[in-house]
Amino acid sequence: MRTYSCAFALLLGAVAPSHQTNPSWYDQGLLGAYPSREYHSFHLPSPRLHVLEASDHCDQSYVFIEPRGNSVSDPGPMILEANGDLIYMEAKFGEAMDFRPQVYKGETYLTFWSGTDDGTHGHGSYYMLDSSYEVKYIINPANGLEGDLHEFTITADGTALMTIYEITPANLSTVGGPPEGWIHDSIFQEMDIETGELIFEWRASQYYRVDESFDRPNGKGKSQDHAWDFFHINSIDKDADGNYYISSRYMHTVTCLSPEGKILWKLGGQHSDFTDLSDGAASNFSWQHHVRWHENNTLTIFDNGAYSKYERTADYSRGLHVQLDLDHMTTTLLVAYVNPMHILSGSQGSVQFLDNGNVFVGWGYNAAYTEFSRDGKVLCDIHFGASAYFNTGYIKSYRAFRGHWVGTPNTKPDIARRDDGVYVSWNGATEVDAWKLQSAGHADAQDGDFSDVEIIKKNGFETKFLPEDIVGNFLRVVALGSNGEALGLSKVLDRGAGRIVEGIFEPIQDRDFVALQLLLGLLVFASFGFVVCARTTREPAVQLPDASQAI
Repeated sequence: MRTYSCAFALLLGAVAPSHQTNPSWYDQGLLGAYPSREYHSFHLPSPRLHVLEASDHCDQSYVFIEPRGNSVSDPGPMILEANGDLIYMEAKFGEAMDFRPQVYKGETYLTFWSGTDDGTHGHGSYYMLDSSYEVKYIINPANGLEGDLHEFTITADGTALMTIYEITPANLSTVGGPPEGWIHDSIFQEMDIETGELIFEWRASQYYRVDESFDRPNGKGKSQDHAWDFFHINSIDKDADGNYYISSRYMHTVTCLSPEGKILWKLGGQHSDFTDLSDGAASNFSWQHHVRWHENNTLTIFDNGAYSKYERTADYSRGLHVQLDLDHMTTTLLVAYVNPMHILSGSQGSVQFLDNGNVFVGWGYNAAYTEFSRDGKVLCDIHFGASAYFNTGYIKSYRAFRGHWVGTPNTKPDIARRDDGVYVSWNGATEVDAWKLQSAGHADAQDGDFSDVEIIKKNGFETKFLPEDIVGNFLRVVALGSNGEALGLSKVLDRGAGRIVEGIFEPIQDRDFVALQLLLGLLVFASFGFVVCARTTREPAVQLPDASQAI
């Protein structure tokens, strides 16, 4: 029965579009935890979306996510169109976090962290890809430290903010630990991207006591190998005056620092400096992520409300927009952004203000993102994994963003033949408007030998030419821009053999004649030896006469 169910799911996956509108199939997990689309001309599968809510008022820019988890075979950075069609994905970096477009010196880059993830912290580097998806910069923290996965933000000054963890000795006697214990100290650095010069560094252990944490050691902290994370920094932002805004997940606190590192105020946690005029709703966030400062002294915060599905302080997670009155030290909740399913995410998550005035919320540990109007109305609600598997870790994306991007890869478009047609795609190319199919009579044809067969509009990530439209045995495709200009040219496809022609075409009987003869000779010799051995094994042994009888 299980075989039939798997076959049914694969059949549905093969024929379904980039999004799914049947909730009983998708969200109940009948298509698996991570329903995906596979391609003929591209080797990686992309997620198929379940659109629960849709609106013409939603932003139409790209979606940037980094799916990973037990059900994601090829984790890495990913760009999707608003309708769910794939634009770009790459698996060579492995797990990626905080993937998004950012501007540096007037140019837009794709930025992300990649490295090893121990489940709580990261040990790796930060990458910046240019418009051709080539690595332009690899940034590492100063003083030999390793980059943490939580934050890599490029400031308006052209500097980078990054989170770091370092194992450090600490007295843990006030929380039931050893006097000579060990902590994961939370650090952030600001660095000049071009020169690698360290501009500023801050350590939580110098400003916060371990007994202010809402977490407890529970046996950790007794050795370097089992250090305790008492603070857990997970976001950094900087305003126009040079002040820093730090999110501490385990302190339930947003901390504002002066440019010199002095604590100006704390919001939330055990020692909040603000009076909450919203009966606690503006400052009772817990286990939070992704704090961002905005004009007029407002903050956005992803309030997880839970450490895990078993340890919670709220019934569901919220995106928060909070107003601060620094003259009177009061705070007010302006809007709470809540998913219709009341999703509770025990970790990760993000809140983004969009250019069109909407608010985009990624639900972190759960495979979903939602776009709201500024006043909190749900406009678009998307799942990229079955909700039956929420809170399992099977599919998650640390953050989710919308943004604009122009991708011009320096690779060639991909082309593949199948029985039902010829398929073409170009991973990362955003400017392709149409595809032109060309054919020639021989493999080593020059440009002038190819004739145009058909031009068709690009249709999603992968476009198909039908068999009746195809003539000639040697095919290639030209990617066309909106004005009909050629953007890229694929390699030549041998339609009969179904393979790409590499370099100068040579018939296989001429190119590999000696190698084939040798291989055939070895096969014949091995077969003969096998037959001889088999016969020898089956024939009875010859009985020799007894020596005593012979005398």
